[in-house]
Amino acid sequence: MAQPSELRPAPRRDSASRTPICRLTTGEALIVWAIRHWVQSVKARLDPRDLLRCGFATIEAEDVTDAVDRLLMTTLLEATTVRDVGCVRCPTLGEGERDILQAIALSQRGRREEALGVVQSWLPLSAALKACDDIASIGRALSVAEMVVPLRDEDQPAAWWIEGIVTHHEGSALVH
Repeated sequence: MAQPSELRPAPRRDSASRTPICRLTTGEALIVWAIRHWVQSVKARLDPRDLLRCGFATIEAEDVTDAVDRLLMTTLLEATTVRDVGCVRCPTLGEGERDILQAIALSQRGRREEALGVVQSWLPLSAALKACDDIASIGRALSVAEMVVPLRDEDQPAAWWIEGIVTHHEGSALVH
């Protein structure tokens, strides 16, 4: 476990550019809810898994409580940077939450190496590899429930729009 004096501060975004919780998709909101309640329960020295099971039962997909628990416990014990997670009433998305959502979105699209790169921004490689397996499980469960976590603008490759033109067989409004 990293000692508090060994943790690097996480890079911060301007608070004005933070994503409001009300703009999250249902899948994103469910994951953020799970993260925040897990942290709140652990701080209160309570087992969060029963509450998470009830929450994940609402999507009628594979129970990912254990995957979320392992991912967050690994982050708690192994993180090399401070993780910003909001309280259950915080109106905006924390950087730690955003990073997990980004990794899940990339994993859902089969972009494991990029997801691993995101996870390595807060975990050492050995822990990041294990965490990516849990992230993939979470992503699959959300996909089964038809909840695809969107890639936010900052998560898109610089030339994301070119892929749409190249793979679109009919005329495109982007090309005149």
